[in-house]
Amino acid sequence: MSFGRFGGTGGGAYSDGGYSTYNSGSGGRNSSAADQTRLMQGIGSNIQKISQNVKEIERIIPRLGTPDDNKTLRSKLDEVQHYTNQLAKDTNRMLKDLNNAPASVSQSDQRQQRMKKGRFTSDFSAALNQFQRVQREAAQKKREEIKRVRGNSEYADDYDEGPNAPLNREGSGSQSQIQQVDFEALKEREAQLHKLESDISDVNTILKELATMVGEQGDTIDSIEENVETTEVHVKEANTQLAKAKTYQSKARRKKFIICICCVVFLAVLGVIIYVAIPKSN
Repeated sequence: MSFGRFGGTGGGAYSDGGYSTYNSGSGGRNSSAADQTRLMQGIGSNIQKISQNVKEIERIIPRLGTPDDNKTLRSKLDEVQHYTNQLAKDTNRMLKDLNNAPASVSQSDQRQQRMKKGRFTSDFSAALNQFQRVQREAAQKKREEIKRVRGNSEYADDYDEGPNAPLNREGSGSQSQIQQVDFEALKEREAQLHKLESDISDVNTILKELATMVGEQGDTIDSIEENVETTEVHVKEANTQLAKAKTYQSKARRKKFIICICCVVFLAVLGVIIYVAIPKSN
């Protein structure tokens, strides 16, 4: 059975029975804007894949413990679940690299980047909560199946010791083989359950880290908004001072003009007085 459609770029991808993990060494620690863009695209793509895989798991779970249940179905569930768990780990590392990437010099760009990171964190957290929900549903189904298999084995043991034990022992070889098959199936299912519980714990750890990350992003956004508000206040104050300077300059020009007019009038009057006061020669 192929699970190639669960793979893709931007994170871990299932291929040929193995998992390739995200390489954080080439991630968001570089200052290149192109690297940060690729990280954002990868994170968005991975979140979408997680949501798609949750829907796939939701289609499988109701078939467990029914006539449709078989080893192939359980293997598919384990493959999709474990791949999605690895995808969640890769996406978490990518998100950390994006948060550690150098901030833009422009405050408006910083605010936009923080908003994008906050949206990614929120969407990733929502997808993980849905994934953990179906993980727990699958784990409960597996526990019920293990309990059923154990119950059947105990019934078989009691049946051997019943009043018809001599007759039953005639087919003891065949029944022993059946019990061995049940025992192997029980071991396999217990191992699958143990792995699933470990993956649930991994997702829970990631969710706790995301909660811390959200708090840090909130503090940073508040700081950026405070800086923006402070800058706006400074700009308004500068504009006010500039307006006052223009008004003062205009008043100064008006005063100079009035003084000049007064001087001209004074000189004109003085000239007339002098002209009238000086006696004219005949």
